[in-house]
Amino acid sequence: MNEHVTENETNAPVVLSTRTMIRVIIATIVPQFAFGLSFAWIAVAPSAIAQSHWSPMVTEAIYALTPLSSAFTFLFSGRLVAMFSLRRLCWVGISLLIIGLVVAFIFPNEFTFIVFYAMLALGVGYGITLAASLAAIAQLFPRRIGTVGGALSAAYSLAAVVEVPIIAGLTASYFWIDALRIVGASATGLAVVALAFMPAFPPTRERPVGGIIPLRLLAHPRVLTGVLLIIVAVPLGSYALSQVGIYAQDLRLAAVVSTAAVIIAAVANTAGRFTSGLLSDHIGVNRVILIIVFMDAAGGIALWRTPTAAILLIGAGFVGFACGGLGGTVPRLATDARPDAFGAVSGLLFAAYALGGFLGPMLGSVLGGGALAWFVLGIITLTSLIITTLRMIHISRSVRKSPSALH
Repeated sequence: MNEHVTENETNAPVVLSTRTMIRVIIATIVPQFAFGLSFAWIAVAPSAIAQSHWSPMVTEAIYALTPLSSAFTFLFSGRLVAMFSLRRLCWVGISLLIIGLVVAFIFPNEFTFIVFYAMLALGVGYGITLAASLAAIAQLFPRRIGTVGGALSAAYSLAAVVEVPIIAGLTASYFWIDALRIVGASATGLAVVALAFMPAFPPTRERPVGGIIPLRLLAHPRVLTGVLLIIVAVPLGSYALSQVGIYAQDLRLAAVVSTAAVIIAAVANTAGRFTSGLLSDHIGVNRVILIIVFMDAAGGIALWRTPTAAILLIGAGFVGFACGGLGGTVPRLATDARPDAFGAVSGLLFAAYALGGFLGPMLGSVLGGGALAWFVLGIITLTSLIITTLRMIHISRSVRKSPSALH
C-alpha cells in the first residue's frame, strides 16, 4: 500500500495508509515512556540522598528543572515544527535524551544530573519530541486530536505507574544509579526502536504568527484564558503528585495509606489525561474544563481539611485526575482556539502546563508544606473558576456568530 500524505482543500494533510497511521502511533506514543523518567526521580531521590549524600535541595531542583526546561522549549516549538521535518525533530529530541542520559549515567554527580539529566534530556529533549509528535498526529487525526493527543499525554504519565515501582524494587538490590541506568537504558532503547517506524513528515503549514515566541497569540481571548487557566490550576496537582505520600506520613497515617495515595494520584493523573482528551472530542473541551476545575477545587479542599485516610485518598484522586485532565485538553484547546496555528498555540499551552508543574512543588516548599501549602495552592486553584467563567461568557457571546464556538 502506498504510504504518503496529501493535502485537502483546507490544507489539512490526509493519510492514505492505515499502516502509516499505525507506524505514527507507535513512533509517537512509545518514546513518551522514556521521557517519563522524570517521574522515576520521585522514587530515586531518597536513595540518592541516603547513598550518595546528595543535597535535598539539589534533588528537588532536579525534579523541578525538568518542567521548567520543557516549558522554555515549548515556547518556540511552534516555530520548529513549521521549519523542520517532524521526523527529524523527533530524532533530535531522542538524540538529546540519549546524550543527556549517557553523560549523567557515566558521570553521576549533582551537576550532570541537573544539567544533562533534568534539563537537556528530560526537559529540552521532551519538549522537542512532544511538539513534533503532536504536530504529526494533528495532521493524521484532525477530528480526533483530543483523543489521540490525550493518549500521547497519558503515555507520558503512565511511566509514573510503571517505572516508579520497578525503580523502587531495583533499589532494594542495586545502588540507586545502577537501578536508574537499567530502567533508563531499557526505556530509551524502546524509544529508538519505536521511532524507527516514523514515516517522513514535512514541516507544518501554519499561518505565521510573528516572532520566535508567539506571544501575539495571547491577544486572542481563547488562547489567553487557556494559558491563565492552566497556570493557576496545575500547581495544586503537581504539588500533590510529589508530596501527597509525605503528607500522609506527616499526618501519622499508616504506611499503606501513604503508598496508596501516591499510586491513586499517579493512576488518576494518567486516566485524567486520556479521559479528558476523549471527552473533549465528544462533549466539547469547555465543558470538560468546567468539570476538571470543580474536581480540582474539591480535591484541594479535601486535602486541606483531611480528617481521615479515606478523604485523603479521595482528594489525591480528584487532584491527580484534574491535573492530568488539564494536560489532556491541550490539543483540543489549541485546535479550537487557532486551528491555523495549532503548533504555536499548543506550544504556549504546554509551556503553561509545564510552568504550573514547576510552580506547584516550588510554592509548596516555600510555604513549608503541610496544611498551609494545601490551603494557599487551593486558593490559587479557585481563581481558575473565575477564569473559566470569563472564558464561558466570551464563548457564549461568540456563539451568535459561530454556533460551533460553544465547543
